[in-house]
Amino acid sequence: MDGNVTGGPSRLVRRERVCHDDRDVRPVVAFVTHSAQPSGAELFVLRVVRAVERVRPLVVLGEHGPLERDLRAAGVDTVVVPLTSGVRAHTGRSRPGVLTLARHVVDVIAVAVRVAMLLRRRGVGLVTTHSAKAHVYGALAARLARTPVLAHVHSVVGTRRDAGRNARLLRAALRVLPHGLVANSAATARSVRPPASRPVSIVPCPVALPRPVDDAPRRSAPHRPVFVLVGRIARGKGQDVVLRALARGRATGGLDGACVRLVGSALFPDDVAHEGELRDLVTRLDLEDVVEFVGQVDDVAAELARATAALHASVEPEGFAQVVVEAMASSCPVIATAAGGPAELVSDGVDGLLVVPGDPDTLAAAMTRVASDPGLRARLAAAGRETAQRYDIDRVVDALETVLLGALPPRAASERPDVRNCR
Repeated sequence: MDGNVTGGPSRLVRRERVCHDDRDVRPVVAFVTHSAQPSGAELFVLRVVRAVERVRPLVVLGEHGPLERDLRAAGVDTVVVPLTSGVRAHTGRSRPGVLTLARHVVDVIAVAVRVAMLLRRRGVGLVTTHSAKAHVYGALAARLARTPVLAHVHSVVGTRRDAGRNARLLRAALRVLPHGLVANSAATARSVRPPASRPVSIVPCPVALPRPVDDAPRRSAPHRPVFVLVGRIARGKGQDVVLRALARGRATGGLDGACVRLVGSALFPDDVAHEGELRDLVTRLDLEDVVEFVGQVDDVAAELARATAALHASVEPEGFAQVVVEAMASSCPVIATAAGGPAELVSDGVDGLLVVPGDPDTLAAAMTRVASDPGLRARLAAAGRETAQRYDIDRVVDALETVLLGALPPRAASERPDVRNCR
């Protein structure tokens, strides 16, 4: 099972919303996630709910934040049901004691009851959950509201950052609470370890393909190679590996004059200290003049357009890695780690280069190859854009809506409007 979907011809612009009668009879689908920060799963939700046509989205967040602002600006019905501070602070690395865990359970039940009341009031026909915490409290809320629920899993379960008990609890919840499972890649689906009786639907992350641009400047030998890593600052994302790779490439002369732009910020408390460690590492490696901490940006496409190559350096398997497809769609050559979703997305040497996770030497070698070979850059860019067509937002959203409509109860299914000719 791979992460590709089939569909009609890809279009280079985001789909336009179809028109609807004044009385919108589309079934209401709730998208539940605990975080309002612009991370992978949340960006997926933002892109999808702005593009769906056959269902009416309701986004339920567990906190206020940037995602709430972006959703409301897009006209998406959005509600915040706040989590308690204890539940919000719990992470995959947390190892709470028995009493703390018991308090978390009580808090989760309380928020599930509040979400269940919301689902009933809004006449929600289907719930989809999109984060580890939401897979628990959101699915429990759906069960309390007697509403079908799909767990849409975006991250590989059981990575080194997951405490063993947390991973076991999450897998158990995914076996018991949802009525069905969706994953963004085959790697994510395998990590859930679903029973044979419960197949997993694979729906990858979508991209809005930009219009083709003249990338002749990037095909020519760059005066100063620019490598961009887009992603929040976190220990598992491999920014430290990139810095060491750059230092080793400079030491051998292969990356003389090259620079690195780290696009993203520390979104969660655990990551703030790591950003300080990265800045100290830049100083120790004497890279102050060639490394820039760009922070969070709204226009990722502009960063990719100026890059010699985009780097994906996660040291742990990721479910999908949306930035890999975003770079491909922008005709930006990609260097990614050969684990999880990226290993499914990239054909090594064809539409990108794959490297060993956590290995600065192989990464430095790949960066040197791309920087020194304009022909290779041109081939990777052209093949990458062709690969990105498979993940065009129209195709992916059509596939997702088919899964969602198939999970609706019979009554809701019989009320589905025909919007195909209403454009």
